[in-house]
Amino acid sequence: MKISTSILARTGVCFLVALGVSACATQSQSEQEFGDSVRHVVQAQKANPDASLNPDPNPIMHGDGARLEPVVEAYRTDTGSREGVERDILIDISK
Repeated sequence: MKISTSILARTGVCFLVALGVSACATQSQSEQEFGDSVRHVVQAQKANPDASLNPDPNPIMHGDGARLEPVVEAYRTDTGSREGVERDILIDISK
């Protein structure tokens, strides 16, 4: 049995159209909510979400270099170590 190329072409076109239409199908519930938890946590971590709308009229423009230098150095180099933890860390969530 020989199949003509026009039938194969029509079948291919129909398949591509069906594939394209199925790509526009509605999203599942999990797809609709994807990323909501991350956005919620980021929002919850902001101490004052409106801080950029009400800037401090008297911002700190300088600091004591002798005091700030070790802070910056610790920020750049301190990675912590497991040896520094001497006992178990207990977290009480019963309150």
